[in-house]
Amino acid sequence: MTYLLFFLSGLSGLIYQIVWVRMFGNVFGNTVYSASIVVAVFMLGLGVGSYVVGAWADRRYARQLEGTRPSFEVLLRAYGYFELAIAGMGVCIALVLPHLGALSSFVSSYVREESGWYALSTVSYVTRAAIAVGLLTPITLLMGGTLTLLIRHLVRRELGVGGWRIALLYGVNTAGAALGAALTDFVLVPVSGLWGTQIVAVLSNIVAGIGALFLARRASLRRPRDKASVKKGLRGRQPVPTLVSSPAEGDNGRAVALTSLALAMTGFAALGMEILWFRHFTVLLGGFRAVFSLLLTLILAGIGIGSLAGGAIHRRTGRPAEWLMTVQALFVVFTLAGVALGDVDAINSDDTGAPPGSASTTSSVLLATETFDELWFNLKPMVVEVAIPALLLGFSFPLANAVVQRAELSVGRRAGILYLANTAGAVGGSLAAGLVLLPMLGLQRSTTLLMTLAALAIVPLGTAARSSRRVLVASLLVAASGLGLWARLPADYVTRRALGTPDAGVSRLVVSDGLTELVAVTETAGKGRTLVTNGHAMSSTLPAAQRYMRALAHIPLLSLEHPETVLVIGFGVGNTTQAATLHPSVRRVELADLSRDILAHARYFEEGNKGVLSDPKVVVHINDGRQHLQMQRPGSYDLVVLEPPPIAYAGVGALYSTEFYELARTRLEPGGYISQWLPAYQVPEATALAMVRAFVDVFPQAVLLSGAANDLLLLGVNGPRFEIDPVRVEAALADAPAVRADLERIDFGAVHEIVGAFVGSARTLADATRGVAPVVDDRPIQEYAVRSMLSVGHGVPGSLINLGQVAAWCPRCFRDGRLVPAVEQLDAYLDLLALAYSASRAEVADASRRADRDGRRIAGSAYLGTIVPESADVHNVLGIALAERGQLDAAVAEFRQAVHLAPDSGPTHWHLGAALASQGAHVEATQHLARAVDLDPANSRAHSDLGLVLAVQGRLDEAVAHLERAVALDPEAADARRSLALVEERRGRNRGRQ
Repeated sequence: MTYLLFFLSGLSGLIYQIVWVRMFGNVFGNTVYSASIVVAVFMLGLGVGSYVVGAWADRRYARQLEGTRPSFEVLLRAYGYFELAIAGMGVCIALVLPHLGALSSFVSSYVREESGWYALSTVSYVTRAAIAVGLLTPITLLMGGTLTLLIRHLVRRELGVGGWRIALLYGVNTAGAALGAALTDFVLVPVSGLWGTQIVAVLSNIVAGIGALFLARRASLRRPRDKASVKKGLRGRQPVPTLVSSPAEGDNGRAVALTSLALAMTGFAALGMEILWFRHFTVLLGGFRAVFSLLLTLILAGIGIGSLAGGAIHRRTGRPAEWLMTVQALFVVFTLAGVALGDVDAINSDDTGAPPGSASTTSSVLLATETFDELWFNLKPMVVEVAIPALLLGFSFPLANAVVQRAELSVGRRAGILYLANTAGAVGGSLAAGLVLLPMLGLQRSTTLLMTLAALAIVPLGTAARSSRRVLVASLLVAASGLGLWARLPADYVTRRALGTPDAGVSRLVVSDGLTELVAVTETAGKGRTLVTNGHAMSSTLPAAQRYMRALAHIPLLSLEHPETVLVIGFGVGNTTQAATLHPSVRRVELADLSRDILAHARYFEEGNKGVLSDPKVVVHINDGRQHLQMQRPGSYDLVVLEPPPIAYAGVGALYSTEFYELARTRLEPGGYISQWLPAYQVPEATALAMVRAFVDVFPQAVLLSGAANDLLLLGVNGPRFEIDPVRVEAALADAPAVRADLERIDFGAVHEIVGAFVGSARTLADATRGVAPVVDDRPIQEYAVRSMLSVGHGVPGSLINLGQVAAWCPRCFRDGRLVPAVEQLDAYLDLLALAYSASRAEVADASRRADRDGRRIAGSAYLGTIVPESADVHNVLGIALAERGQLDAAVAEFRQAVHLAPDSGPTHWHLGAALASQGAHVEATQHLARAVDLDPANSRAHSDLGLVLAVQGRLDEAVAHLERAVALDPEAADARRSLALVEERRGRNRGRQ
């Protein structure tokens, strides 16, 4: 029963850790430094707590031995109180954390670096660390103390079986942690939110606490109370004259110190490798929550199983030091082999990597669930690389305890020393790997360094166990052999296999490891360059990318009257930032970006960004965008632009929540705009609607635009009305030739192209999301809706699209129901885009291939040529627009192409026939109009046009028949009625003459 309680304790502990790191990300900003602070405080609290409480538990144990009626359940009772205290503190932290943002921003400040960029000051980080220490230290001390309390409770005089009990206790606790890691991201947060998830942890602590108190009470009631029974129970016990152990159980401080050193080195290497594994799988599989959760769950499960295996081995063989050295050598070898096997090309070519729902995948046949497909896609390469090393890591703590636990009165303190050494080393390893090794050495060389340290940890183990020289030498040789083979690999071996083989026509210009990502720059011949972070494209100078990224700034700035201050969150390759600087009224463009490494690669994209980081208007802040906004005064900006990473990636949800939009609104001037990138195709439809709901809840006056195909833009205003004025836009373009030139380059140069970006009005967005729960900080559902790279290619929700509502955004585009001259081509432009939006992926891909191959343009637009599929409808739209402008020859050419593509289309023949009739080609017109009514007998207008053409040719009886049919089909058709009357009159006159 005690082990079950500690299982719950482990479950709650991991829930707390995951949730706190996430919530502190919203408070301090989602930076690597903020996450490091929280993790360091958490783990050091565990380590210190285990040592301090372990020493206290030893003293209580010794005091019980001195008494005539030992009451060992006092330690179990203390454990119960600890769990209840943890539950109380957990509730308090859950209540306080969401409200720390204002305090964090108050104590944060920037310092100007030599480069001219602004970064958070050292004082900011020290103050944040103090906040984390003050909030988390008490609860983590108690969490760490629970381990040594139960070790002391379970391990008494029976030191021979103490190693197994410690292994069982540690293994069960770690198994609970593994379950907690899995439940948090796969069940609890998606269903209950972060608050509800913390309450689950609190309830687990309460159950564990009450259970422990119940067991302690039951043990107390069963303990003999009369002196005779006590004497009988103590008969045969060795006398304990003092609190010092006997010489046979001597303190052996040297062995404890050496084993603690080895465990610290192991912890350093293990947690350092965990950081490297997370980086490696982010590159291989993407930065999804599911990837991180599965990896953490696998590591913890492996450690838990390894702990049980280590305890069992010690119990059978009684040679813990030799086994610990052997396991350490095997850990080095299997870790190096696992990293070497990582290959993204093999992952992507695996048959089980078929899209979810594919009947060809084995997992779909077995379980018929897309979720299993996605999780197995992620899990399989993790098992190959991490499972055995994680299993071997689990041996360390129980075997190390078996080495040093030789004194009954020091069990708690020694277990605490080992745990403190291991956690201190782990904190050092995680900080060193994330903040120093990866940026300086990269993934492959960092692995070399950490595994060298892991191999050296064998030395103090061998020194502590003097009788194990042969095992020491053999273990060192095995580890050295693994390192030797590893050293023979090419220097870029791991990175090259993680990034995979570039596509045809794509070359890599540079690859470099940074603090937060692996950065690569690729070039596609004749098109542009792409920024690749952690193996996945983030931004580029390709035409489509430039179009939507520049539209994020250009469209709202053209709509504003004399905008001056702009904040851009997310640099990418500089498209949006550079676009903002082109507007003459803009005097300051603030840039907030987490990554120095991305900014350092801006020079590779200077052809597009024009060296914008050197522009005197641009002020760079190295910080989380949300945290930067929190640090600013209300009303600081005319425009806030967001160009974050892919929306399903971990941590990005903080820039799409209701709370974020409420913060952004307070930082806008009255009438100011927010412009948000919304790649709805990256998440399921329900998730996209929830994201839009969060936006329109705060910015009800909003509009949805298309920057480039499915790359949507959400625009909102801090005011009561949101409209675009074509006259103002035309005047602004005339006053800003650099802006006009930039827009013309991306096929946004005409006013009708800017207005034609329209997708949905405020009313459409509100109707589409009515009854939908918005994304909030407590439940960032987009991070949980996508579990792997298999889940791609979601469509844009059709309910968000209503091109017919364009007048709601641009009422001045119409006068007396007709388009004003500035946007006279708007109808045709929107009709063409409607064809693109309703096309299948295959059709759009075909259009893109045609554009690449033939330089295809539609209506003079390379953009339309890229996204609008080839069809008769396209040529019909073009033909109608040309005919309305009086360009009949060009219109006939378009209609002929439409007939060629769709020879059995009634409307197509009708359009061609009507155009030919306008040119006077009555005979050919008759042929096509006759074909039109044959194919589409219900087309009243085709009947009417055919009747007129026949009348012109003197075929009056036939003409009357078709006109009568036209009127019958559409009694309200006034033109057909007039035509019929005229033809009948003419026919009557002709008959009169006869």
